[in-house]
Amino acid sequence: MGKVIIFGNQKGGVGKSTCTLLAANAFASAPFNLNVKVIDLDEQQTIGILYEGELQRGTKPIWDLISYPESITGGKIHKFLKVFNKAMDESDLLFVDLPGYLDEGGKTDTVSPMADFIFIPFTPSDKDTYSTETYLLAMKDKMTQVKEEQERDLHVVPFINKIDTRIKSQITYVESIMGAFDEVHGISG
Repeated sequence: MGKVIIFGNQKGGVGKSTCTLLAANAFASAPFNLNVKVIDLDEQQTIGILYEGELQRGTKPIWDLISYPESITGGKIHKFLKVFNKAMDESDLLFVDLPGYLDEGGKTDTVSPMADFIFIPFTPSDKDTYSTETYLLAMKDKMTQVKEEQERDLHVVPFINKIDTRIKSQITYVESIMGAFDEVHGISG
């Protein structure tokens, strides 16, 4: 049974899909050569579109894609869980690209307690930080839920993406935000 690694944030444009692709490619390549599957749960289907483009050019990616744009609420959850569990059983690593929102009873709410790691990319801006903190708090609740109900650890890791290290104000901003996440929420990035 594979480990489940999620990239999520309720803010779009922070690089969730890009980070998912980079991680999938890295772990499916040497020296790891792991059996990697990717579930694209984002309605935009960015990963699915890129995957299909590669196939049309005659290049098959080194990981398998499971495109899942439809809803998983209500009675549809059983169909999704069959797909998810099969992918988890057949892979070493299962990467999940979540949609850019929090949804009670939907994709984010359903999948996050099944993860081993949730990576939360964000960019150095006030708007992204506010959305990221809201998402981080929701995932912190999932950490508690997983610990109580499943007696295992769920690791949540916020990280900065799309930073220009030549801009000192961005570095200072990131250091202060990461320090606040650690101090206020007890989660290191």
